[in-house]
Amino acid sequence: MTPSRFFAFAALLLGNLAAPLSVSAGSCTGGATLTITASSDSLTITPTAQTTFNFGEHVILTATASGFTIATYSWTIDGPTIKDYSEDLGTEASPPQAAASPWTTTPLAPSDLSVASVGFYWVPSAAQFEPNNGPFTRNVTLAVTETGGGSCSVTVPYSVERNETDITRQAEDFYTSNHRSAMSTNPLDGHVVDEHIFWHMNVDGVTTFPSWMHFLAWHGEFMRRFNLWRQEFGYNVPAPWYPGRPLPSGPQFDADAGLRQVYVADNNHIPTYYTITGGSTPDSGGQLKLSDYTTLDDFSNSFEGSYHGQVHCNIGAFGGSFFETSGPNFGSMCLASSPKDPMFWRWHGFIDVLYRNYCSFNAAGCPSPSPADPAADPWMADNPTDIVDNGTVPSPGIHWISPDVWNRRAEVTTNACVQPPDSYGDLVTTGGIVRDCGTSADHENPITGVTNYLYGTLRNTRSNSPSVAYAEVGVYYGLASSGLTYPTDFTMIPETRQFTTLQIEPGTTTSIGPIPWIPPALPPTSDHYCLYLRVLSVQATPPVEGLGINTDVANNNNLAWRNIKIVAPGDTSAPSFFIVRNIGEQMDRLALHFEISPELVRERVSIRVILDEGLISAMREGKGRMEGLEPEGKDTKDGYRITSPKAEIAGLLLAPREEGHVKIELGPTKASVRGEITITQIGAKGVVGGVTMLLASKK
Repeated sequence: MTPSRFFAFAALLLGNLAAPLSVSAGSCTGGATLTITASSDSLTITPTAQTTFNFGEHVILTATASGFTIATYSWTIDGPTIKDYSEDLGTEASPPQAAASPWTTTPLAPSDLSVASVGFYWVPSAAQFEPNNGPFTRNVTLAVTETGGGSCSVTVPYSVERNETDITRQAEDFYTSNHRSAMSTNPLDGHVVDEHIFWHMNVDGVTTFPSWMHFLAWHGEFMRRFNLWRQEFGYNVPAPWYPGRPLPSGPQFDADAGLRQVYVADNNHIPTYYTITGGSTPDSGGQLKLSDYTTLDDFSNSFEGSYHGQVHCNIGAFGGSFFETSGPNFGSMCLASSPKDPMFWRWHGFIDVLYRNYCSFNAAGCPSPSPADPAADPWMADNPTDIVDNGTVPSPGIHWISPDVWNRRAEVTTNACVQPPDSYGDLVTTGGIVRDCGTSADHENPITGVTNYLYGTLRNTRSNSPSVAYAEVGVYYGLASSGLTYPTDFTMIPETRQFTTLQIEPGTTTSIGPIPWIPPALPPTSDHYCLYLRVLSVQATPPVEGLGINTDVANNNNLAWRNIKIVAPGDTSAPSFFIVRNIGEQMDRLALHFEISPELVRERVSIRVILDEGLISAMREGKGRMEGLEPEGKDTKDGYRITSPKAEIAGLLLAPREEGHVKIELGPTKASVRGEITITQIGAKGVVGGVTMLLASKK
């Protein structure tokens, strides 16, 4: 037991000794008295008298009489109550069981209420679940008959609550301390801790045990058993926690300072080979993504001794014996007694999500899977109309102006963004979720060669979509082009793990990020990157891709695309560039359609379009034409000036994958001018893609 716990329990003992209401006496005839003593043995070896109890705390009521002898007892206890519960999985059974023992509860029987002492647990009514934590009054009445005739009774009120402010009275304290072995001398070493230690000592790594007892399956059962306990006693099920986010803080989450190390979230991002999206760094067996692990054992053996143990021991202090059942480090996340720490359950909640993810790829290889999550539809918006339509496919309008991803040149560090508080005022940073970190209007053009930060918005607002347990957003960049295909024209941003998001509730949107990234140097004929995002969740239908980005994005609401260049208005403005590319399988006569917003037309902004030699040749070979443009000079290299709000260059004959470059130059403008130029590439099958130039304050 750590020193802080020792002093806390010492204070509890002294306080209860000074609390006369824990022993309540009623007057009987002839000057006799009938007394009820209320106590608990959940957190102490010897039952400790008290008047306030937690849901999930073992209560003992004892009757004594002075001046007469009791013949019969009749207890009436305000309910609901249960006599006991069984959290035991059956891990220690010999021979091993074919499946885990079920969660069970035992009601108080009439015979339990007709003896001198009764032990039980108070259970909340339907109106007493979190966040309604009490305290609530529960009355206890004891009626007795006397040996020589006559009767006597006493009624005593007690308080029942879910204490969310005392670090020594967390849900985990009661769950892991109840049902202590009779041989135990540590009041905090309950059955749950013993079963976890037994598994690590005797089962871990032994493949002859039934499949439900293997690492991922057993810990899933172990975690869900605690969830059933919490549901029984009105506690919310703890949300999974992604180690790439800071530790949540507050009495619900904290452990004794002596049991925790300084936690550095950036040192604990999930390896990309355990993700759905994957990455470029392989595991020791060559796997690049989760679905690459051929067998469950391949995944489990890789995961348990590496990332699993790393996170445990980056949270908890290490010292003493790994299997110790007492001592100064008992309850550390780095020891087998780690279920004492509230973060154990949140970390293993995330691990179980990864287990479910793996089993979705290899159901036949998961003989004891965790329950699968129902189908869901997380999505990202393509444009403002798409938001109004709530992600209906195909989405209308322009598909390369997604408001749901934006770049910042400096990381957002406001408290509301980094550490949003929960309803208790505790700082909760679960699931990689970062809220209120700006909007698409905050987008800044990425600067090459230095660290930039990407943020995004993920939505779970589709009709009847359930909670999304886990989603990743893979992020890719490509040179700005009006013709793009995935994956040919894109490079994955190596660090996309901060777009790993958990527990997106129905009807909600959440901001995600940041993703730090360093855009590489641009070639002379390009001036910005476009971004392509893929929302991946085992609950969602995978996107259908390969038809060209515009078609793919229009028909899959879990794909998003941003190809916007912000241009600073003023006396001078650097030119903008983009690539025209034939992404089809046949020769195609492409067209570029230019649409100028009314604000720019009104200000008579000069816009010049310059085609490279390849596109000039393609227009000549395709017998191209122009509408709404005029030559700037006698030489085609001088370019063409747009003279109409809508203009078009048609007949750019290009072979498959052939490309050319376009330069856009703006003449001098007022600094106050705002507006946009939308350029759409059209092929034989319709719209291929496009680029938008947005005149805004310098970004």
